[in-house]
Amino acid sequence: MSQLDKNKLKVFALSIADAGEFGLVRLVTEDPAKATKFLEDAEFNLAKSKKNTEVTAVFMSEKDTLSKITKILGDGSINIEYAYSSAVHVGGKIALIMRTSNVEKTERVLAANDVAVLSLEEIKKYFQ
Repeated sequence: MSQLDKNKLKVFALSIADAGEFGLVRLVTEDPAKATKFLEDAEFNLAKSKKNTEVTAVFMSEKDTLSKITKILGDGSINIEYAYSSAVHVGGKIALIMRTSNVEKTERVLAANDVAVLSLEEIKKYFQ
């Protein structure tokens, strides 16, 4: 992570898991390509795939609670594969950033249920 700090690259969210002999860290950054380069230059082992780069972000609020969002996804037969601890907060709302079994369907189903999905540009704007 110090490589990202040194290069002034913002990390919006992360997920850390113990995987036996090693740990698995997933990051949501402002520029995934630059983050990859900085970490590879520092000789970190990276597992990369297109599938693991797509996430959905929404603000949780009194209207859009975690239970409402997860029910919408469950009713749409969409699994949350993992979620991130988020550093994106605005006006008492926290961004829920998640990887689901079908990102495009997730965004369609949430929009159809009046839950606004955040773009990367919006995350950048709201990041504090």
